[in-house]
Amino acid sequence: MRFKTFIISIGFAVVGCVPNYVGDAPDFTEAAVKKSNAKPTVVSAQKTAEELATVVVLAGKWSVMRGEGQNPCALQLKTAQFGENYVASSVCSGTPNVWAWNVRQDALVLFDHKNEVIGSFHESGNGRWEEAQEGGAPALGLVRLGN
Repeated sequence: MRFKTFIISIGFAVVGCVPNYVGDAPDFTEAAVKKSNAKPTVVSAQKTAEELATVVVLAGKWSVMRGEGQNPCALQLKTAQFGENYVASSVCSGTPNVWAWNVRQDALVLFDHKNEVIGSFHESGNGRWEEAQEGGAPALGLVRLGN
């Protein structure tokens, strides 16, 4: 008797939970398939010729010079778009862990994986870029490696 009651209660639960569909199965799957097959689009800001020329000049291999006694860190600035910024890769022990970069108001800006600013650098001459800090000596510097 308990088994029969169990089966009947399961039957009522299933009947109450199953939604009624009106239409053919292909009608339901067509929209989902179109949505899953759609190509994702990334909107990128249009750059001026001057901005693009600056990006090409700055792209390449750099060394991040940190405080005295600390090992330099390798940084590569690339020209591939990463949202509004450009792709960067770094090989560092500890910070900074650079994922992207851009040029804003004559400053080279580095971003982490959360798109938060790690550092902002201004050209200081002799191919060096130094961190833009208010007062005191800059904590980080950039020096181009090779060509």
